[in-house]
Amino acid sequence: MGPPDTIAPLTTEHHYTEPIETEHTGFGIDRFYHRVPLDWFLVVSGEIDAWSYEFFLEKGNLFERDYSIVAVDFDYDVDRNSDGTGKPFHVLFCDSEGEERKCYPRTHYLLRLLEYDESIYEVVAVNPTDEYDGVLVAVQERLPHVPDSSVDALEDTDVT
Repeated sequence: MGPPDTIAPLTTEHHYTEPIETEHTGFGIDRFYHRVPLDWFLVVSGEIDAWSYEFFLEKGNLFERDYSIVAVDFDYDVDRNSDGTGKPFHVLFCDSEGEERKCYPRTHYLLRLLEYDESIYEVVAVNPTDEYDGVLVAVQERLPHVPDSSVDALEDTDVT
């Protein structure tokens, strides 16, 4: 069993919808990079106690802002949730006193935040920014599934 799905979309608006960079991959697919601040993860995970991300933005001076990202990693050893919440990953961050903690977002929240169709696009990378105050999220169209041709070849083989 994996970590709890502790992050929820406590926001009423979409933010960060414009890519800061577009890369053309070798597969002929565009990969879009978006910057998402650490604050967003901390608000929606409940680490920063704000009603919503919009409230946090409006009343930012009421909240501590001295957090930084230590690392971001996909949890490949964790099973996907059966509810279709996407790949699990964790954001390891530290507060102003140096205490490290994690929040466990899911990629589908990022796709919704950035206004991508979850059935067409997927998150392929999440990396800390150079300033460690946010992440760069790489989104691209899902690659088409290539069926295993060896299965078809076995079915066509006549063994007598």
